[in-house]
Amino acid sequence: MNYVDAHCHLNVDELPTDIAVAITNATHPADWSRVAHHDGRGGVYGAVGVHPWRVANLPDDWAEKMRELLLSNPNLMIGEIGLDKNHPDMGTQVDVFITQLQMAATLGRVAHIHCVGAWDRLLDALRATVPPAIVLHGTATSPEMIRALLKYNVYFSFGRAICNPAHARAHKALQATPQNRILSESDSDNPMNVVGVVQKMSEILNRPLAEIKNTIYNNAMGLLKNGQIA
Repeated sequence: MNYVDAHCHLNVDELPTDIAVAITNATHPADWSRVAHHDGRGGVYGAVGVHPWRVANLPDDWAEKMRELLLSNPNLMIGEIGLDKNHPDMGTQVDVFITQLQMAATLGRVAHIHCVGAWDRLLDALRATVPPAIVLHGTATSPEMIRALLKYNVYFSFGRAICNPAHARAHKALQATPQNRILSESDSDNPMNVVGVVQKMSEILNRPLAEIKNTIYNNAMGLLKNGQIA
């Protein structure tokens, strides 16, 4: 099978048979070693970064260590990074986020971004610094924001929120996203959770399941080739 889990947090090195590709994200320097060895073998890719919930009390040399790790592992992506208005230290969040975004642009790495309610700050950062491609994880924003982000080579990854019939915002976001920019995710340690997500995506878009699976797989292959759009 060719299901894709574009954003997860794996604790194992092998994927279930039905999952062709998974991108596992680390969220703090203490977590980076868990994913640094994932270079695509077995379909598992890795991303390292500092999550906006984890910006407090970082080691002074965290950015230097992250850059060294990325340089020694050329297939590593950057993530999970981002901004979250519901968590404290927004000033620190912005500083840490911009440092990582600049690293993604300089080193030519895909950036996996978490954004909750800080859309203006995200757009401000992207106007100054654009990595080769972005995965917006857990997409549930407005169609207007989807359109605003498209110019920055963003792929929009949809997760279990769309399985909630009451989550109209996520459904509308999916319907507003061009087919060549959609991805699926579990945001968990179990990539099989993505199967139900893709089935729901097929239902919302009124497209055959096989077609949606193939579209997501082809999009993921483009992403992994330095962010090329299919």
